[in-house]
Amino acid sequence: MKRRVVTIVLAVALAVLGTGAVLVYVNRADARAVAGQQAVTVLVASKSIPSGTTAQDAKALLRKETLPASSVPSDAVAEITPAQQSLVTSTDLSPGQLLRDSVLVTAAQAAGGLKIPEGKVAVTITVCSAESVANNVRAGSDVAVFGTLVTGSSDAGAQPNCTGQHKQQIGKGIGNTRVVIPKVRVIAIGPSTTNDSVDTATTNGVGQPSASAQNDMTLVTFAVNQDDAERLILVTQTGLPYLALLGPSTQVTPDDHVVPQFPPAKKK
Repeated sequence: MKRRVVTIVLAVALAVLGTGAVLVYVNRADARAVAGQQAVTVLVASKSIPSGTTAQDAKALLRKETLPASSVPSDAVAEITPAQQSLVTSTDLSPGQLLRDSVLVTAAQAAGGLKIPEGKVAVTITVCSAESVANNVRAGSDVAVFGTLVTGSSDAGAQPNCTGQHKQQIGKGIGNTRVVIPKVRVIAIGPSTTNDSVDTATTNGVGQPSASAQNDMTLVTFAVNQDDAERLILVTQTGLPYLALLGPSTQVTPDDHVVPQFPPAKKK
């Protein structure tokens, strides 16, 4: 008799628990369905917003729109907070497109990942392997930038590729090498580009670049102020830039040193 009572009690308890579990599941499902139909307010582009626009400036180009929660991504922006105002858009926004947290990035991230120090600009020049210390210049290296000009040269600054006597500017002028920037930080080494006749994919079989690969031209990016940016651009357009890798205690000072005339002047 007692066993039968215990069995009946257990059956009733299990039935109650099962019914309760079903009711909880149904209630949660109903809550999720209701939540999915609830209206949420999000920011939508009313006009085209170019990449790089600050969130502060984008406010005038955004409108609030009410949409079902189920149709809105989880990172949709409902309001631009003070912390987001200095962020910029990492991509163009078309009219009607939602503003999302993932679209707002720092200015450095929007610049391709370059970490440009405050008050500086990024400037890129092209150098060959010899001019970049045999490709030993890396992002984070401190270098001095030298520039060579030849007065009286008809093709001063001509540098069609990294083969042959590209370092010798054509003409019978006076070669003048000076320090363009005594010390500057390299913030990026860009992809190499080559003359059509140069094969950059070949190696000598031991993992080292072949002679052809070493003739590649490399993009080197610096963080500089406006004056140094002007000097870099000038020497790149009219002369031959040359990088010198600095040691921990190296001091380079600008001077007016003039290198010997090349080709050498004939003795009388």
